[in-house]
Amino acid sequence: MKKLISAVLAGTVAATATAIPVDFDKITHWTGSGPNRAALVVSNDTGASDPNAYVWGFRWEDSESPTGDDMFRAVCANSEELVLLTQVTGQYGSTVCGIGFGNAERLLQNIYYDFEKAKNSEFINFDYYNASSFFGQKDAPGDRTPEICQTAIDEARLTGTHTIQHPLDHAAYGYPAYDYDCWLLRDGGYDYGWWTSAWYEGYWSYWTAPSTTADWMYSGTGFTGRKLYDGCVDAWVFTLFASPQVGGLGEGTPPPADSALYSYRPTRQTSGVDSPETISGQEAVYYNLSGQRVSPDRLTPGIYVKSKGGKTNKIFIK
Repeated sequence: MKKLISAVLAGTVAATATAIPVDFDKITHWTGSGPNRAALVVSNDTGASDPNAYVWGFRWEDSESPTGDDMFRAVCANSEELVLLTQVTGQYGSTVCGIGFGNAERLLQNIYYDFEKAKNSEFINFDYYNASSFFGQKDAPGDRTPEICQTAIDEARLTGTHTIQHPLDHAAYGYPAYDYDCWLLRDGGYDYGWWTSAWYEGYWSYWTAPSTTADWMYSGTGFTGRKLYDGCVDAWVFTLFASPQVGGLGEGTPPPADSALYSYRPTRQTSGVDSPETISGQEAVYYNLSGQRVSPDRLTPGIYVKSKGGKTNKIFIK
């Protein structure tokens, strides 16, 4: 909790960087519809293998009032390349715990929760076996912790949301398990992408701008309380600490200033708006999210996988 409060206090003072090198006209992956536009940027430059800042677009109608949280979740559900781990942490709303980029399906097949690391951490105050009244914890998951977390990962993959809802949160236990450093990738990603989740070993800093002609500002609020405006930009940048620490987040590293590093490449997206109209006589085959084939005349409201002509995509039936 000390760390979360530090982050909020640090964000009350804007950190001015350089003008926003995002070009809305270059965005190729859009989610939503309407006259209002916002951009989502993710940069995982830890001095390792990927210096790019990836850009997605989000649209909404005048009658809607989306938040940064809404945008991130919507883009994840409409993308085959973006994965999010988020947790409800209490009065501050939800926290961005981890982000992955690449092949979302394979990432979610290989992300796992390291319970041994969590239990042995000297930084995590969450008690997995005995509720601690000092922190307001009202329950403890015990030995079921790995199963509970794996279920959350599986749901993100099978439902196509690509958003892992951290189950050890404030709503369920009275105190959130800030154990994001324990959500790991089994084989390091290799040829299909990267995954970075941390809190004490590093963190995802949040940067916003009202337009591309403004400057980046370190956000003073989480993305749950961030109201989007037409033309605004939200960016998440990972900062790696030299060693694990508690508190004193600071402002982290702002997004790249070099426009050449901004990639509008991720054009692959899911098809959540398709419908099985005029099904009879077509060669389409439908499966539920458990992999069982479903007859076209038995499709009830929900999400299915449609296969036709060697191509597959997810569909949503109202």
